[in-house]
Amino acid sequence: MAWMIEEFEDLDNPTTYAVDPQGVYDWIESMASKLEDGKSRYLGKLDTGDIGRNGINEILVCGMGGSAISGDLAYSAVQSMLPVPYRVVRGYEQPASLGENTLQIIISYSGNTEEAIWAYTQGHNRNAKIVVISSGGALKDLALKHGYMLIELPGSYIAPRLATGHILSALLAVLISIFPELAGIESDMNDAVTSLRRGSKRYSKELDFEKNFAKRLAHDFHGVFPVIASGVLTAPVAMRFQAQFNENSKWPAHFTVLPEMNHNEIVAFSQPGPATKRSGLLVLRDRDDHPRVQYRQDFTIDLVEKHMAWVHQLKGDGKTLLGRLMSMVQTADYSSYYLACARGLNPLTISAIDSLKERLGKLN
Repeated sequence: MAWMIEEFEDLDNPTTYAVDPQGVYDWIESMASKLEDGKSRYLGKLDTGDIGRNGINEILVCGMGGSAISGDLAYSAVQSMLPVPYRVVRGYEQPASLGENTLQIIISYSGNTEEAIWAYTQGHNRNAKIVVISSGGALKDLALKHGYMLIELPGSYIAPRLATGHILSALLAVLISIFPELAGIESDMNDAVTSLRRGSKRYSKELDFEKNFAKRLAHDFHGVFPVIASGVLTAPVAMRFQAQFNENSKWPAHFTVLPEMNHNEIVAFSQPGPATKRSGLLVLRDRDDHPRVQYRQDFTIDLVEKHMAWVHQLKGDGKTLLGRLMSMVQTADYSSYYLACARGLNPLTISAIDSLKERLGKLN
């Protein structure tokens, strides 16, 4: 059986993009302006009410999918300055620590994500300090009913995974308003906007395939099972890569994080075999990675590259960690978009998720 019998359409041909009637490309291209708008809209303009720094001993950011990824990106950006523990909770169940000393930030773009509603209910029942970030839906109604802080997102997005600019800026604005130690993140957000503006030119569909890394990466992903490896700081980007190729491109992918990868997966990918040679490795790197992680990245590449289909490395563009993270997120967004179009697939549709939600709805 042939491994690859599917055509990869010409990404330099404008007709290839006819599979995107809703204009997903335009939303990806506008991430810089959305982040900038969110910064202007939320930063320094939030009324945190009776939520104060005193009495908060943990932060739980609760959400799923494209809504939750901003929680991971925010943590990478602020972890070195944040005075209390912070974790992103995906799923129905909240940790036993959730209580009156917890700042619980519920993120759901639609406001109807059932896991987020379950998280909200548990926080409300345990007297947590709750902030809701949403464009509407049931969570908006609940927040207004119970008097919790509500940050409304623009309701015009055609998919939550495209709303990262506004969700991330809203979340960072909440954290900055409560923890003054994070005030410097504002300049990091400016750097992220600058990085994204440069990237939109570097990855433009008008730029020829040979000069466009995102198009070439889409092509290379098409021939293999891609593995995205990161350090701890860039792990949210690795997760974003997997999610974007899953949803936009309808393509399987896997992300892994060093040093953990060096305690298991490295054994498999350093072994010649049919699965290994049909896999590719994208290594995400950042100058702020731990020195031992950087050494491990070099060693891992040296060990596996002769057995895998290809190995690529990616570094973000930016003066700050947040700027570089968003630059790499942009690479994931563009390259997964290009693979969808090259496969002749609408990057917006997620029929499997829609079917699951419909079936779950029948259980209520």
